[in-house]
Amino acid sequence: MLEVNQLQKSYGEVKALKGVSFSVEKGVIFGLLGPNGAGKTTTFRILSTLLKPDGGEVFWGGRDIFTNRKWWKRVIGYVPQELALYEELSGLENTLLMAELYGLKGKEAKDRCFYLLERIGLKERMKDKAKNYSGGMKRRLNLIMGIVHNPEVILLDEPTAGIDVQTKIKIYEFIKGLVKEGKTILYTTHMLKEAEELFDIVGIIDEGNLKAIGKVEDLVSKYAPSVLLELRLKNFDGKESELNKLGNFMSEEKLLKLEIPSQREIANTVERLNSLGIVIENMLIKGASLETVFLNLTGKELRD
Repeated sequence: MLEVNQLQKSYGEVKALKGVSFSVEKGVIFGLLGPNGAGKTTTFRILSTLLKPDGGEVFWGGRDIFTNRKWWKRVIGYVPQELALYEELSGLENTLLMAELYGLKGKEAKDRCFYLLERIGLKERMKDKAKNYSGGMKRRLNLIMGIVHNPEVILLDEPTAGIDVQTKIKIYEFIKGLVKEGKTILYTTHMLKEAEELFDIVGIIDEGNLKAIGKVEDLVSKYAPSVLLELRLKNFDGKESELNKLGNFMSEEKLLKLEIPSQREIANTVERLNSLGIVIENMLIKGASLETVFLNLTGKELRD
């Protein structure tokens, strides 16, 4: 088990992490879900020992990662959000170089590289220079370079950022295969759909605080209302205070968001707005979801 206890990190006066704690069982995908600047990458850089925390402890199998860094670097694989490739080298050469840096030699290194390149769908282009790869191909190469040494724990920092749907699906399949092999995956994202599709356990992080942690269905059950209602309005001038009493009203977007216990309450909401002389231009009804959980816990939408 990976145990993270009270991680703290500040950059000057900015507190990036304010005592983040969680634990991850072996053989699962644990995901940190949060907007940019929430503390996801800082957490991962600390877990990879590239960044020293101001406070806190991390243990893998009861062993302190900070006092046993040499051992820990063999245990983990870290795939950063930024691409870490040598553009003038081929896909195979990039992978072999990384394998050698991790101590793999000769046939063992080649076999491992060929295996990963085939699994990630790059075998036919493995002798082409990385600079001639598409963005999605570079993402896939970046991924296998971080796990070429067959680590137990894999840190993936937004590994599908900026790529097409087909490549995302390929990467998702690859990651699920790693879990079946018994790997423990820690994954950061700001995309709700990705979290819902991939993660066994979700940690919602915002402004350096871990707001909640659990299975998606458990978080929805605990933190989400039965129905989220979004109404686009007009003729509301001078009535903003009344609208804010009903829910979260964004005047510039002319949008009112409110939680109601059931769809039966929709009629009451419509009647209330009609009595105020406010016109409903458009109505969207959403069931309980991870998006609603995030909104309730942080007060903002994930894309913010």
